[in-house]
Amino acid sequence: MKKIALFLLVISTTVSTNIDKVSTLSGVCLSGAVLQAEKDTPIVKYKRKDCPVCKGKGWYISGDGIAKVDCGYCEPESEEQPEPEATDIFKG
Repeated sequence: MKKIALFLLVISTTVSTNIDKVSTLSGVCLSGAVLQAEKDTPIVKYKRKDCPVCKGKGWYISGDGIAKVDCGYCEPESEEQPEPEATDIFKG
């Protein structure tokens, strides 16, 4: 029964579409989007002391308040080593 309903839907859609007036706008938009996505844009990060997310600490508490997350929005100082990706704050 499912296959018959799907077949009827495909047939009715095919018959009702007007093939004479096909728009190429969607193809142009998709091509432009692919070309735009291929561009390499440099990622500019904040200096550690100017970071609005971690406020110079290099880490912040996750949104659910469980884990300490390494800040990915700023560049660490050259002498400073980055902390692990995510740690549980209840373990100490």
